[in-house]
Amino acid sequence: MSIYDVFSGGNKPYDKAEWAAQKQAERKEAYEMIDTTCSEMMTNGDSFRQYLDVQGRFDRYSVNNAILVSAQMPEAEQLKDKAGWKANRVYVNKDAQRVTILEPSKEYTREDGTKAISYNAKAVYDISETSAKDRIQAQEPKSMRELVSAMIDASPVPFQPMDNLELPAFYDSGQQTIFIRTGLNEEQLFVSMAKEVAAAVFDFKHNESRDTSDFKSYCVAYMVSSRYGVDTRGFSFDRLPKEYAEMETQDFKSELGSMRDVLGEVQSEMYKSMEKNKPARNKEQER
Repeated sequence: MSIYDVFSGGNKPYDKAEWAAQKQAERKEAYEMIDTTCSEMMTNGDSFRQYLDVQGRFDRYSVNNAILVSAQMPEAEQLKDKAGWKANRVYVNKDAQRVTILEPSKEYTREDGTKAISYNAKAVYDISETSAKDRIQAQEPKSMRELVSAMIDASPVPFQPMDNLELPAFYDSGQQTIFIRTGLNEEQLFVSMAKEVAAAVFDFKHNESRDTSDFKSYCVAYMVSSRYGVDTRGFSFDRLPKEYAEMETQDFKSELGSMRDVLGEVQSEMYKSMEKNKPARNKEQER
């Protein structure tokens, strides 16, 4: 079989210009989907929450790709391209629903002389659309004690219990301390800590005051809680910040980007803590 047959399925010679035009159309469609979804997210709390659920699960995905997954398959759990699945001896169903994301391609120089990266559209598939759908494994559950302990380790500042604190928790940037009201149950404690730890990270690493980052810290707390199966019914996104509705798409994505960055930092430190404190497996468990 010739190279022409490989690329054309045996019907016609491979046309590089046609291939490039198709890739450009796919890329354009992806960016249009991002813009359309952003416009909806700016004013629709359900759409915004749906994005947060996806970004919480796929915390290593870029904002653009989390938006694309949210728009196409918000329930996705594990995404790979066909080659990625095949490498694990898993095969994508013939009629599988594809999810388009963007992957980095070549570096190029803009007209103003600055460097940038171009992106290409890429098809990926959820594990539910493959031969491994019956092997989907539930995330190993973590106890609330483990999660609270990990959140303490993830904080860049110390905690101080207080009997008569008005709020469940409060990060004081002046004292560089998170004050926690005594008497909270473990879930209240975790959610309250998560929000204030996020506020402390915004302050330390992004130079944003607690008031400025308040809603974004709330979103990070939601994503971390959702990621670890903590009850999120107390969260509400019915009223999004009014300035979101007036933002340019790029500015809105910048807001989402800073949430993603702080989420990544918090979850990374939590993961390190949980790995460090993981009980040693005995020989019987390893069999």
